[in-house]
Amino acid sequence: MDAVDTQRSEGAAGTTVRTTDVPQRYAAPGTLDRVPTQRSGPEGPVGAPRRRTATMLVGFGAVAVLVVAGTVVQQQRADAAEQQHAAQARTAQALTALAGDTAARDDVSTAGSAELAAARAAAVAATTTALTHANGTLAAAPHVGDDLRAPLQSGIVSVSAILGGQTVSIAALRAGASGLAGQDQAVADAEQAWQAADAARVAAEQAAAQAAAQAAAQAAAQQAAQQSTRSTRTVRSSAPAVSAPQAPSAGPMAIPAGGLVCPGAPVGTPGAESSVGAIGAAINDYRASNGLPALSVSRSGTLVGHALDMADAGGIWHSGFDNIVGCISNGSASALVGAWSRSPSHNAQMLRTDVSSMAVGGALDGGWLYGAVKFN
Repeated sequence: MDAVDTQRSEGAAGTTVRTTDVPQRYAAPGTLDRVPTQRSGPEGPVGAPRRRTATMLVGFGAVAVLVVAGTVVQQQRADAAEQQHAAQARTAQALTALAGDTAARDDVSTAGSAELAAARAAAVAATTTALTHANGTLAAAPHVGDDLRAPLQSGIVSVSAILGGQTVSIAALRAGASGLAGQDQAVADAEQAWQAADAARVAAEQAAAQAAAQAAAQAAAQQAAQQSTRSTRTVRSSAPAVSAPQAPSAGPMAIPAGGLVCPGAPVGTPGAESSVGAIGAAINDYRASNGLPALSVSRSGTLVGHALDMADAGGIWHSGFDNIVGCISNGSASALVGAWSRSPSHNAQMLRTDVSSMAVGGALDGGWLYGAVKFN
């Protein structure tokens, strides 16, 4: 553009007066180095406005920095407050969870204590019951040997000590009751077996006595019939022949009243003396098994003769010179002593403590052993 319109002044005639063209200076493209202001007069020196512009720009920059700094501080405070709030929330949550865990542990601890107390009470009750039962079993088993009674007695003492302890574990109580129950059962079984054997022995003795009585009656009847036959033949016989006389044959020896028949034993056959030492040794062995000393053994001719008489008759009876007599089918001295031990009266004689010797007589006939013993 060649000219710029400026303020016009009217002339007197009202015509417009145009100023002469004044050359204008334009700023280079870009950022202005000063703030445009209204000029009221001629421009002054160029340096002064530029200094004012720089001062103003610095002021604006400082304000901007302060504003930004304030904004950053506020943001940091807000972030810190938010983080603190979050931390407080997490702390509260953790405390709540911890309180729940503590309460749960307290509940578990209480439940565990109650369960432990119940288990201990049950163990004490079971052990007490086992101890009471064991005492009863021991008192009711007088026939059981010490090999079973002694362990049970020891177990009773041990379990009593366990029950009396203050810090005994449940495991110890249970182990004591279990061990005592096993010993208790062993003694009870042994006593029951003895009772059964004794009942069988009594029944066998009764059956044997009944059979012996029947056999004795039959033998007596047969002997009476034989004697009657011999008497009849003697009466009917004529005078003796001229030939030399023959000695009449002697019949079997009769079993006197009160004697017993040995069922199945031969009758009227000659017997032979047996070893009296075997009978005496068997009696001493039996005494030793009962904790008694051995007795001296001697042969008695009187008792040997009595044993031979019993073998001939097939029965047994007392001669008045003996304490015990007996017969056994298998010829065994130990079996004969075993039979005597099952009879209370015979057993008492063999286990006497007021004697030091025994006189013995024995005989064998058809595999049967007959014995007679006198204790002195």
